[in-house]
Amino acid sequence: MSGSLVSELLTSTQVAELLQMKRTTVEDYARRGILPSLKLGRHRRFVRSDVEAALVRLRDDATR
Repeated sequence: MSGSLVSELLTSTQVAELLQMKRTTVEDYARRGILPSLKLGRHRRFVRSDVEAALVRLRDDATR
């Protein structure tokens, strides 16, 4: 992994804070594929730019 990708990694708690929602909701969305995530062993991590892109797609889908 490049240094910039590692610096973009977020925990589910950090994503929940950014999106102002419960951590359990973020983890559920990740399991359902709504929010893209990576499994590193037993840990789930989110790439900030992937989460932002997913939000743009959700917004665009909602406006159609």
